[in-house]
Amino acid sequence: MSPAATHDAYVFVGGVDVSYACLAALCEMGHLPGLAVGYGEGFHGASAAADLEPLARKFGFPLLRVSNTNDPAVVHQIGALQPRLMYVIGWSQLIHKPLLDLPTYGCVGIHPTKLPEGRGRAPIPWTILKGLDQTASTMFFLTEGVDDGDVIGQIELVVEAREDAGALYDKHRAAHVELVRRHHEALVTGAADALPQEHRLATYWPRRRPEDGRIDWARPVDEVDRLVRALTHPFPGAFTEVDGQRAVIWRAEPAAHVDAKPGSVLRHDGSTVIACGRGALRILKSDPPLLS
Repeated sequence: MSPAATHDAYVFVGGVDVSYACLAALCEMGHLPGLAVGYGEGFHGASAAADLEPLARKFGFPLLRVSNTNDPAVVHQIGALQPRLMYVIGWSQLIHKPLLDLPTYGCVGIHPTKLPEGRGRAPIPWTILKGLDQTASTMFFLTEGVDDGDVIGQIELVVEAREDAGALYDKHRAAHVELVRRHHEALVTGAADALPQEHRLATYWPRRRPEDGRIDWARPVDEVDRLVRALTHPFPGAFTEVDGQRAVIWRAEPAAHVDAKPGSVLRHDGSTVIACGRGALRILKSDPPLLS
């Protein structure tokens, strides 16, 4: 731990890669949490799940592992610290009022959309599935609603043509880190400015389930390509069945049409392609490999 580092009166809740990056940035700036809260042992439910324990060991702050942040015992333990601020970044559970009310200066989250657009679930996959060319990482105060609190800061991002989820996740990670670096000192002292969202402009994106990754080969290749790019790492991947075996397609690109039934897997121009309703998809990486 740096000699200049101090345990700030904030609590950090998170359990994915972007959570780790944000907390690491705060610690490297010398702002250590009074407590970090992460998922319990063996939790594998979140895409890009990450354990905060290496940071806790390196910088010497306590780590509490929980299965439910809203459990009264957890709320009591956090409340005993009398935190000024609580970050909730990369956490799959909604925070209920008893916990929201604890920090003196509020609870802060970051959502990877240009709020009020895209409130809700699966923001990075939906950004690609909807074909958006712009997005943002938005820091805001948490409320009992869904991503509807006052906005503290927002970093706009360009979504490149055929960008995939991994590349977009990396952009959001960097933007999340910049937001916590930029606003932490004002937040922890109660000096942060925030503006209400324009609720009339709000849109809501629904939860995506693993079965939503099944590829419908009757669709045009552009739609299938977007699905593959939207669900690649760190997400579970778009999938299909070939000869009765499930195959996850991690990387692909549109190819010229082939005269075959949609879903047919064949060799064409020296590569593996799968026929779509219009066009074909060239498979660049799958698990297991197809027609290797």
